[in-house]
Parts: sequence; C-alpha cells; structure tokens
Amino acid sequence: MILIPAGAFPMGTSEREATRLAAAYGYHISWFIGEIPQRSVDVDAFYIDKFPVTNAQYAEFADATGHPPPAFWPDGMLPTEKRNHPVTGVNQDDAWAYAKWAGKRLPTEAEWEKTARGINGLSFPWGNQFDPEACCWGRSSQEGPAAVGSYPEGASPYGVMDMVGNVAEWCADAPGPGAAFIKGGCYLTKSIVNLRPAARNMSGFTNNRSMFYGFRCAKEAV
Repeated sequence: MILIPAGAFPMGTSEREATRLAAAYGYHISWFIGEIPQRSVDVDAFYIDKFPVTNAQYAEFADATGHPPPAFWPDGMLPTEKRNHPVTGVNQDDAWAYAKWAGKRLPTEAEWEKTARGINGLSFPWGNQFDPEACCWGRSSQEGPAAVGSYPEGASPYGVMDMVGNVAEWCADAPGPGAAFIKGGCYLTKSIVNLRPAARNMSGFTNNRSMFYGFRCAKEAV
C-alpha cells in the first residue's frame, strides 16, 4: 500500500474546462454535470493499494472464507494464466467482503480521485495530456484487462498504478441508494473523456458483477 498524505486537492472539473471538453469531443455539457464545479476537497491521510486486487489475491480470500468465486472464472476456478490480472465479475458487496477480510475498506470517490490526480488536479495520472501508451484502453480488440502494473508510465503522482483504463473500480460512496461511484474507465473505454479520473461514472446497481468492474482497497493512516 502507498500512503497518500493529508491535504486538499482540486476535485472535479471547472465549467470552463467542461465546456472545452464538450466541444473538443462532441459531448453535450450536461455529460459533465456531476463533475462541476471544481472544488477544493480536504482529505485525511490514508493508505491505498498500489495495484487493483488481483485474481490470485481474491482466490486466497475465497479459499479462506468460502466466499463465492467471481462471475467469470471458468467453472469457478482461478484461470492460472490470469493470476496477476485484476479480478472482475465482483459486485460492491464482494469488494467490501474482501476488503474487510484483508483489514481494509473501499476508498471514497474523493480518496480515489486524489490518488489519481495529486494535489495539482492533473487531467490524467501522468500529466495533463492523454498518452495512449500509458494505460489499457479501448483502442484495439483487447479481450480483457492487462496484468496489473503493465503500464508503469501511467503511474499517478504517488506511484499508484492502473488508475486509468484496465478495470473500472468500485468506490465506497454513492450518488444515491443502491448505486455506487465507479472510477477510472476500463479496457473497453474508447472515449478519452471517460478515462479522465475526474469523470464521475456510476453503477446504478451495486449488485452488478460486471466483467469491466474491479477494485482496490484503502485503509486509515494511523
């Protein structure tokens, strides 16, 4: 895990930047409404996993607790060639169960976004310009997420990996009952707008075991 120091960061997107993005990428300004306005958010210090939780880590949890396997393991068995790939096919309850077993929790949306953007509110973990080589995203016929750590050039300002593309990640908080924030885009995301860490994506159903959703854990810094 990596320590994220306490302090404020600029969360979300300014109306001016949202207007620019909408024009540049052919979106209506309403697409960005959940991100506006950009605001200073103060976050206590916390630890966060350097990588998303892998299939191998989740298998250890399932074996130890009897928790059901993810939705997309063939015959409920861990695919050995994908041990180091991020686990998918887990809903928010599954993610919480793993986190509690590991003595951790899910990160809040603000914690996740600060980890990805740093105190300067970068547009992407690596800087303010999109780098197509810095993440696993939908520019090709990618059939699934890449092994964790496959894109070291995509590290966040704190050295946290895989925060854009690969798998969208469950957060602890939600826009409303039965929903949850999902951050980061995934390996199928083709729109650069939706790969930005500021993008406020969400699942309307926390019981959604999507092949696109994974997670990483956080815990208090004490």
